[in-house]
Amino acid sequence: MTTESDARTRGPQGETRAIAANAAKVLETTRRAWGDSSAAPTPAPKQDKRRAPRALPKRRVVPRRSRWPSLIAALNYWSPKPL
Repeated sequence: MTTESDARTRGPQGETRAIAANAAKVLETTRRAWGDSSAAPTPAPKQDKRRAPRALPKRRVVPRRSRWPSLIAALNYWSPKPL
């Protein structure tokens, strides 16, 4: 005893018919889903109108201060012979 689903999946012709039947079901389900969702469309969320981001002004690069003057001052203070 063979069922209808077994008969559809046997052999090259049966496989083709089974694939066609599955494709038809998928198309029908998709059509129904799209039909249901288009009946009550949801409005897209509105985006706030924002200004384009402005470039920040470039900050002036301040060079690091050298520690040599304070080293020389300390050596001069502690040394018996100043540099």
